[in-house]
Amino acid sequence: MFQRFLSLSDTAKGVSASILASCLFGLLPLYVQFQPDIGQFEVGGGEGHWIASQRVVWSALVVLVFLSVSRRLGLLWQELKQIRRWHRYLISALLVGPQFWIFVWAPLFGETLSVALGYFSLPLVLVVVGKLVYGDKLSPLQSLACCVAAVGVAYAYVMAEGLSWIVLLIALGYPVYFIHRRSLNVKSDVGFALDNIFLLPIALAAILYLQPLQQIQQLELSVWVYYLGLAVAGSVPMLLFLYASQSLSMSLFGLLGYVEPVLVFCVGLMLGERVGASDMPTYLLIMTALVILALDGVKRARSHGVVK
Repeated sequence: MFQRFLSLSDTAKGVSASILASCLFGLLPLYVQFQPDIGQFEVGGGEGHWIASQRVVWSALVVLVFLSVSRRLGLLWQELKQIRRWHRYLISALLVGPQFWIFVWAPLFGETLSVALGYFSLPLVLVVVGKLVYGDKLSPLQSLACCVAAVGVAYAYVMAEGLSWIVLLIALGYPVYFIHRRSLNVKSDVGFALDNIFLLPIALAAILYLQPLQQIQQLELSVWVYYLGLAVAGSVPMLLFLYASQSLSMSLFGLLGYVEPVLVFCVGLMLGERVGASDMPTYLLIMTALVILALDGVKRARSHGVVK
């Protein structure tokens, strides 16, 4: 199967990586349901800050092990030796850091709707960025999918009765990050390692600020295993996500981003959440956009003789 994947075109690899990343990200809410209780936090929002910081620390460890096993640690070392580029790596880390944080903080404080609106808006912003910054061109079916999704997002905004700063952080923050990442011309796994390494001092400082060192030392092994699992569950799809962002046009990468919120929606139903009738038009329109996008993919595959 792996050899077959390697034989695919760069676009096909990017599409596969994006869809797989969305599937894995869609399962992340299930994993978060089992987070361990480590006591009270005196700092407001402490639980969200703590989990986000733990994710960075353990993700740095996971990606370093991955680079070591795959014998790519030398590539990371080559980048780190370029001290004159450190400020650019720091900018990349500071751009993606808030995204790591908001993904775990917002649901804990009743801002799930704002996060959903942010991720619904992000693909459309990426399409605009693709056309304006990179000169991407959409096929007629891709343009139709974009319009259908835009109607769904516009409806969601009307029902939300306001625009949260969380929506803006996600919808505008990620595109700036992707543009900056492309300008660095660094492989996705090495770039992800750099992001976590440059966030590491901030994460460690936050952990020590949120909980006394003595209490941290008393945490059970199962707690640390959970955070390691969280890092794996978050790092693997993020690596695939970044690979897709560098392999696809920004517009196509953006439209494929609608797979994730639909999967998260399905996972939510599995967890027993109920969606009001007023929210259904948004999801139905976005699902319709994904069907149109899939039809476009089949049409392109047939034109290239990939499928009959």
